Amino acid sequence: MKILNNLARPHKIPKKILNKLNYYFSYKKYNQNFFEEEQNKIFEHFGLNRQEGIKKLTSVKKNLDLKLRDSEMSSEHEIIFSSLSLSKNKSFTDILEIGTFDGFNSLLLSNLFPNSNIDTIDLSETEDDFVNSYNRKDNINKFIQDRNIILSKNKNINFYPLNSLKLLNYKKKYDLIWIDGAHGYPVVCIDIINSLHILKENGLILCDDVYLKLNQSNSDTIYSSIATYETLNELKKQDLINFRLVYKRLSAAHNCIENTRKFIAMVSKK
Repeated sequence: MKILNNLARPHKIPKKILNKLNYYFSYKKYNQNFFEEEQNKIFEHFGLNRQEGIKKLTSVKKNLDLKLRDSEMSSEHEIIFSSLSLSKNKSFTDILEIGTFDGFNSLLLSNLFPNSNIDTIDLSETEDDFVNSYNRKDNINKFIQDRNIILSKNKNINFYPLNSLKLLNYKKKYDLIWIDGAHGYPVVCIDIINSLHILKENGLILCDDVYLKLNQSNSDTIYSSIATYETLNELKKQDLINFRLVYKRLSAAHNCIENTRKFIAMVSKK
């Protein structure tokens, strides 16, 4: 199939070859130790111990059924959550997750923060964006059934079928908010603004899948966009927030190409 696609678009072949070569050489010269050290320093900036976070995360995951989630879905956000759960300077009574997906992250949060209230929201199963995203259209009922089984594993998880735009009218406040819904305009921009509105004093917002650079041809409203980064930058320019970026993954396969590198944003109100 790939050969046929290339033959149908021969003008794109040279660029694809260059991209492959760029990836190969970038992969070969990638120094993961450098990025590990840099990541550790970013954690320290927030008063977090990344290595201790990894230890606790490993322990917690041993008690969970790892078959529930493809390891490719794991990233540094899990280590951030684990490190935060060890923090003596912050307490997280109420946690909000925007974008439940398969429920595994909710389950992880509920085990890392067993005394916290975990609210997680996702689109209703009747909404087109829910049905038509993440390849679940053909097995939507099984996806929902499997997700609900995972969500039922801990009593401190509360799932709500809710469009995140409706957080505009929310009154409840949260200590920690994880934004992992639609990643493009206009939704992620609205999610960030709404989250700032319902964030407790000294609370923290984490935004997933932050791109700094992305070609327009590779951007969309659901998966990949620079919308989060642009929105956070504008808020910072107006002296409304502080934010720092954390590498989403540190392996060469995910992090060696600068233009496609993804980050997690850690955001606080001023």
